[in-house]
Amino acid sequence: MDIKGIGIDIINIKRMKEMVAKYGDRFLNRIFTEKEINNFQNNKNSIENFAGRFAAKEAVIKATKKHLSVKDIEILRRKDGEPFVAGKENILVSISHEREYAIAMAIIREEGNESCIG
Repeated sequence: MDIKGIGIDIINIKRMKEMVAKYGDRFLNRIFTEKEINNFQNNKNSIENFAGRFAAKEAVIKATKKHLSVKDIEILRRKDGEPFVAGKENILVSISHEREYAIAMAIIREEGNESCIG
């Protein structure tokens, strides 16, 4: 597998909770797509999920080495719960949560190289 970029990000879940409490939907709408918000808003762990998705977006930006907006990147999850970047099969993401923190890693592989899957 040829790797074009790797990115990692960590966020304090409490900070995400404070921002959502202070700015509400205005904050969420600046960072997440409608699909992302609908995917997690009614989940009992929604703050943790939003924090993890934000970390994943930041990790993707770091891996691409481009000046992208977090809104340009849509992190969804497959039926089995695996996170993925919508429309970008060559970008792999992993998200984890532990008490106070959410962490994510993104790997960008050469397009057309499917050897690392399955």
